[in-house]
Amino acid sequence: MKTLIDILKIIIFADYSFNYPKKNKIVLWDDNLKEFLEPYVKNQNFTVLHNRGKNYNFLILLKTLLKKGPFFRGIDYFNTFILYVEPKILITFTDNYDIFYRIGNFKNIKKIFIQNGYRTETKEDVFFNKKKLKIEKKDLKVDYMLTFNEKVGKKYQEFINGQYKVIGSFRSNRFKIYKKKSIDILFISHWRAHLNYMVTPTFSFKKWLSLHSSILKNVHSFAKSENLNLVVYGKHKDEKEKKFFKNILGPEKNWTFLNNDRMRSYHYCDMSKLVISSVSTLGYEAISRSSKVAIFNTFNQDNSSKSKNFCWPYRTKKDGPFWTSNLSKSSCNKLLKKMFRLKMGSWEKIRAQNFDKVLKYDEDNKIFKELLKKLSKN
Repeated sequence: MKTLIDILKIIIFADYSFNYPKKNKIVLWDDNLKEFLEPYVKNQNFTVLHNRGKNYNFLILLKTLLKKGPFFRGIDYFNTFILYVEPKILITFTDNYDIFYRIGNFKNIKKIFIQNGYRTETKEDVFFNKKKLKIEKKDLKVDYMLTFNEKVGKKYQEFINGQYKVIGSFRSNRFKIYKKKSIDILFISHWRAHLNYMVTPTFSFKKWLSLHSSILKNVHSFAKSENLNLVVYGKHKDEKEKKFFKNILGPEKNWTFLNNDRMRSYHYCDMSKLVISSVSTLGYEAISRSSKVAIFNTFNQDNSSKSKNFCWPYRTKKDGPFWTSNLSKSSCNKLLKKMFRLKMGSWEKIRAQNFDKVLKYDEDNKIFKELLKKLSKN
């Protein structure tokens, strides 16, 4: 629950629009990742309904106030906005905010969410609250849940009314696969500034970052021994992150730090002969794009973190053809040597056999485009 102080901060620091929103066939709830939707909507013709207290439409606020009184809820504002714009389609990339399941449930509007990251049952994710949400299921509706895979779709259906369609990763699908390789090893960073954050009741982010650093040291040692160039790909555009890795690896002599650029992330993975990842969305996406990826299953610690196991909610063994839960230096070297020398033909067979059900690549989002076309005509 937001305190009065939190609400006052939002009111004071938010931006305001003083014209009515544009009436449109499509409303995007939350501007997160709007640049990924733009290529699929003619003339970028959709109206953004901002979430997160960043921007409010003043006239819609007044309409809501007159209709609901001074103690209206966020859901009242969202519904007033939607009813004014009169869209056919309400869409979001913020699939893990349960307020989206509650808003815009009107007869002539089709709701779509697009899964934008891999999901878990740990406290930062929506499945953590599924017991509570199951009780409220009659009020929760999304017409189309566009998910990474069938298992996640079925998990969502446990507490949301609606159907799922498997599309893979919308963001990754937008970009063609680049064939030319120029990076030997790309290490995907999972750095965060909040070290005291508890990933699970028994596992702090500080502890996880220590394991992450240990893996990087092993990868760096392997790269030097094999005379390979190592690129650390940042999670954020933050000098603190770069400094963190410099403290681990030293000056950038035989390794390079690359700032995050989410419009080029897939290009960097495609360019790499081998990608190194813990269990992460970008690591999953790289595999689906046929990049060779070595996965270090750092979160596989105890029962509270089992949903962060590689391929969850599918069940996998602790160790497999391209992943391991053994984080020792010898285990690391063994996996890296195997993966680096593995021929692409063999990799394709291994990848398809072990991963196709988890995340597939749908070039240029053909499934989504077909759905959007159908709903826009109705």
